[in-house]
Amino acid sequence: MRNMKLLMRGAAVTALLVATPSLAQSRIDRARTALTEATAKVEAAQTAGAETYASESMAKAQEALRVAKDQMARDHRDSTINEARRASGLADQALAEAERNKGDAMAAERDARRDAQVAAANASANAATEASQREAAQAAAMTAQSDAAAATARAEAAAAAAQSAAADAAAARTAAAQPVATTIETTTTQPARSYSSARTTTRKVVKKPVRKTTTTVTRPAASTTTTTTVKTEPR
Repeated sequence: MRNMKLLMRGAAVTALLVATPSLAQSRIDRARTALTEATAKVEAAQTAGAETYASESMAKAQEALRVAKDQMARDHRDSTINEARRASGLADQALAEAERNKGDAMAAERDARRDAQVAAANASANAATEASQREAAQAAAMTAQSDAAAATARAEAAAAAAQSAAADAAAARTAAAQPVATTIETTTTQPARSYSSARTTTRKVVKKPVRKTTTTVTRPAASTTTTTTVKTEPR
């Protein structure tokens, strides 16, 4: 009976000695597998932009991976497995945050682009409106200048007409102030006068009597023109 117990104890010890290397090998494989998986996840998160869009979680995942590698180098298999699993979880979290934040960033970028396009369109419309207003203002200014020039020309013409009228009025006043000479012609006709002239002609004629001749001369009526100049003084 005692021998039987010793035999069974020996068999158990032998089985334990045989199983111990297999168990040790399994823990090493699990540590290596966990470390490889953690490394792949951290690299995937890094490729997805987790360092930019989930920097805090990514930094924690990278630190856990570094610790897992350090524990593996020291042959701390359980610590390696734990830190590797922790690094994998943080890498998954960083990847999810990166995808979410990247989507938000892309949406914000789209909104910013749309807002920029709207702002550019509004700016272009405002610029066109301002240009139209400037053109209208320039046209109004040109019209105002033209109207002002026309008004100036009319004013100059009116001033010239006023000066001419003033000059005419001054000339009229000067002419009115000068004495006016009026010439009146009067024609006086005198009646015709006649007179007789007696002339005695004595001839020595033989045996003829002396003859006396009387001659009557009639002068035509004389016309006399009298010119009278009358000066009229202004009042």
